Amino acid sequence: MKVVINASTVRIGGGLQATHSFLSECRVLSGNTFHVFLSAKMSALIDRSLYPGNFMFYDIKASSASMQGRRQLRRELSALERRIRPDVVFTIFGPPYWRPQARHICGFAKAQYLYKDSPFFKIITLKQSLLLKLKERFHISSFKNDCDVLVVETEDVQKLLMQRLPGKPVHTVSNTCHQVFDDESKWSYAVRLPASDAFTLLTVSAYYIHKNLSIIPAVIEYLVKQYPGFAFRFVLTFNAQQLPGVTAMHLPYLHFTGKVDIADCPALYRQADAMFLPTLLECFSVSYAEAMKMDRMVLTSDLSFARNICRDAALYFDPLSPQSIGDTIYKAATDAQLKEQLLHNGRQRLHQFLSAKERAAAYLKIIEECHETGHEGSFYIQEKINING
Repeated sequence: MKVVINASTVRIGGGLQATHSFLSECRVLSGNTFHVFLSAKMSALIDRSLYPGNFMFYDIKASSASMQGRRQLRRELSALERRIRPDVVFTIFGPPYWRPQARHICGFAKAQYLYKDSPFFKIITLKQSLLLKLKERFHISSFKNDCDVLVVETEDVQKLLMQRLPGKPVHTVSNTCHQVFDDESKWSYAVRLPASDAFTLLTVSAYYIHKNLSIIPAVIEYLVKQYPGFAFRFVLTFNAQQLPGVTAMHLPYLHFTGKVDIADCPALYRQADAMFLPTLLECFSVSYAEAMKMDRMVLTSDLSFARNICRDAALYFDPLSPQSIGDTIYKAATDAQLKEQLLHNGRQRLHQFLSAKERAAAYLKIIEECHETGHEGSFYIQEKINING
């Protein structure tokens, strides 16, 4: 079977990591012929010398970042498809901005179009809200008209998406840690945190509005006032200039590593006490699974998507309340029994996620079944118990 893996729209964030993980596993999981369309960002991550002869790579010049770029992208991809004549196209993360002739499977990870009750919509400006509505209309149209089958990462998202796009087949394959977390020989120790006895809260993320990281300065102020003498620090994987509201008062409690590679992450988690994520919107943040994998506490927002993934393996707070966040951090740092219970629950919850190999096999099963049977309908592809089990 000839399969196009379309990663031309993967340019930022966790999509890069998930795509790299999937492609790496495809090297050994299948005898299909893979034609892989790569964005410039994705191409920079791929060592093509590691891939066997059944992989062909194509650097896609056009970018999906603008209207003109998307028109060029459609022309470029269509020209390649006519030459390749694939059996199935799998766009790892959409919207694809392109309707191939072959049967088209597409990943969906646009939480902002499903979780309409999120407090995210309370913190954005009117201009941002209007722009988001325009994008939503265009993106949802692409998912509806350009895709035959959709793939999501939790059953909660699947249920909401089926309501949004009735009649569209939607499959569920959980997100998971990159396979580098399973092989300590591949870990990098290049990112070393300054030695400290402070309770260390790690956030592995670029600076996005929906991650709600702008609340950190207010949390610092609350902790300093409410718990004098409590030693803590936030470790953030972006640059200091990106975090608004930071003054000289906040700097002793902040450490900015700048952008990190996936190989840096396991050792970075080892240097932290807890993963901190005050996010307002997610389909599935892989940081949850990574923290559990590295036996670290999860402190995150008390919102449905987070509870859907973490269950009893996290400590939850009101993400818009510095007091709630600060009290939760102090409790996590000072309650040893609670810490042990959370870590135990995290180890148990981790067993319910797929491995990187199982996730890739699940994607390939959807691809093969869609090609062989033309299956229409929603079902779950999960080698272990499902994410809500």
